[in-house]
Amino acid sequence: MTQTQIFVDAVSLIAPSKEHTEPLAKSLATANFTTFPEGWKPSPDSIPARARRRYSPQTLLAIQAAENIAPALAQDAAWVFGSAYGEGETLQLILEALRGPTMAIRPTRFQNSVHNAASGQWTIAQSIKTAATSICGADHTAGSCLLKALLQVQLEQRPVGVVLFDAPLPAPLDTSHRLTCPAGAGLALSSRQSLQSFASIAFSLAQRAETAPRTRYAQAALATLNPVLSILPLFEKLAESDAGDVTLGLNGGMNLNLEVTPL
Repeated sequence: MTQTQIFVDAVSLIAPSKEHTEPLAKSLATANFTTFPEGWKPSPDSIPARARRRYSPQTLLAIQAAENIAPALAQDAAWVFGSAYGEGETLQLILEALRGPTMAIRPTRFQNSVHNAASGQWTIAQSIKTAATSICGADHTAGSCLLKALLQVQLEQRPVGVVLFDAPLPAPLDTSHRLTCPAGAGLALSSRQSLQSFASIAFSLAQRAETAPRTRYAQAALATLNPVLSILPLFEKLAESDAGDVTLGLNGGMNLNLEVTPL
């Protein structure tokens, strides 16, 4: 694959930390991994408080992550949403209903169970009419979404927002996928450098091992088994002032190599 330079205009990370003085995605070297307070729920501004009860934790998390990077994106931006597990909360409710004597399922419940429910709710809430893609790449969802977004920026010459999100699954689904902490992440990418651009990325496919996390925060975060947090080695590099390479995993024989250059 030919290397192409893409500009990073914003990043966002929704994950627990004791550090709140600056954006977590840019302060990983000093942040300490903790846990969210008991009862914590995502609270996106674009969804009224009373209406949030109709949305799953996964969808609320995705919308909040999208909101964090939306100001850095133009109106014609495309979107790429990625989740390894999708709407587990809604699927569990449907399965429980199917066990009942009436097997009654509200149509809106089914509508919100599909993998692109979060991207659909986001585009509806924001009246977005550009393309929105939803991807599930298991543990390599972050790399798969970023590759899709980078190619779209390159080929269509338009900005793209990347949104990653996953939250713990309800029982008994959690027995096979023991994710223990919700997390969301976002990146605003563009083909043209602007005043808000703070790094550039040249991407290619390579037979290299995935980059291991370096900070204590990232190491502790990855222990929660949330696939979203595999983006942290890239965020660590973006937070540094030195250029260097980061490799994210993909499904297959090649991985995604990212040459990061600060601006």
